[in-house]
Amino acid sequence: MPRLQFYALPLPVVMEVSEGLVDELAALMSVAREHFVLEHIASTFVYDGVEKGGFPYVEVHCFDRGEEVFDRTAEVITRRLQALGVAGVDVAFRLLTRRHYYENGKPLFT
Repeated sequence: MPRLQFYALPLPVVMEVSEGLVDELAALMSVAREHFVLEHIASTFVYDGVEKGGFPYVEVHCFDRGEEVFDRTAEVITRRLQALGVAGVDVAFRLLTRRHYYENGKPLFT
C-alpha cells in the first residue's frame, strides 16, 4: 500500500513517470511494486473567483518508514517529475496507523 495521489499534473505526465517511479520506490521502501497505487486527481483551482492552474503536488499515503526513507522518497518523486519538465513539485506524506488500516473489514495489523 503506498498510495500516491498526483494533483495539478497532466495525466500523460503521471502515466509516463509511473513505471520507473514505482520500480525505484518499491526498492527504496521495501514494498512489492504491486502494492503501490498511483492516482491522478483531476482538480480545478480557483483564486479570487478565477480558474487558475494549480501547483504540482504529490501526496503519499503510507505507513511510517522513517525520515530517511521519506527524504529519499520525496527526492525520487521530485527528480523523476522534473526530468519530465515539471519545474517544481511539493511532496507531502500522510501517515497511516497500522492498527487502524482495515482490509475487507478486518484489521490488517493487530
